[in-house]
Amino acid sequence: MHRPTDNLRADHGLTTRAMRVLAAIAARVRAGEEVPAADCAAVLRFYREFVFAVHMRKEDELLCPAVAMRADDRAAAVVGELLRLGEEIVDLCHALVLFWEPVGELTPEERRGFADTVEALVARLQRRQVLEETELFPTCDASVPADDQLDWIARIDEFEAERGAREAWQPQIDALAAKYRA
Repeated sequence: MHRPTDNLRADHGLTTRAMRVLAAIAARVRAGEEVPAADCAAVLRFYREFVFAVHMRKEDELLCPAVAMRADDRAAAVVGELLRLGEEIVDLCHALVLFWEPVGELTPEERRGFADTVEALVARLQRRQVLEETELFPTCDASVPADDQLDWIARIDEFEAERGAREAWQPQIDALAAKYRA
């Protein structure tokens, strides 16, 4: 059986590449370059349209409640941490929109603010991903019976049909990764 956690692990490969692109953009901006608005917008659109609306939805609506109910208190605490990180990630992404739509050139302080915000976002994305891969996914595979997961693949397909699957985003993220050597 194809496990839902396999689908989520595959998503992480693409989300990791997008994180690297965003970090590379931030490094250039910190070094004095202007925010590449179109590229930044593309990465943030990927996060909004795929990571938040599809990938994190799979985790937050399917795995997290099942793990919190079926596993131990430690796993429930991890779920709480994941949900908190998710809220912070969304807020930081929204803050970045203010930087890539500036009225004019960014000041040096604004460049630092942009880079600092990206660094905070990437740190939280990485932390969430590590917790998912080391705690949530293994706990789900071990604690949530397969028959409780039967409809998850269909639900994942629905989420992806609504907003787009990983494969739809792959070419754009790959092109940005090549451009930024990320």
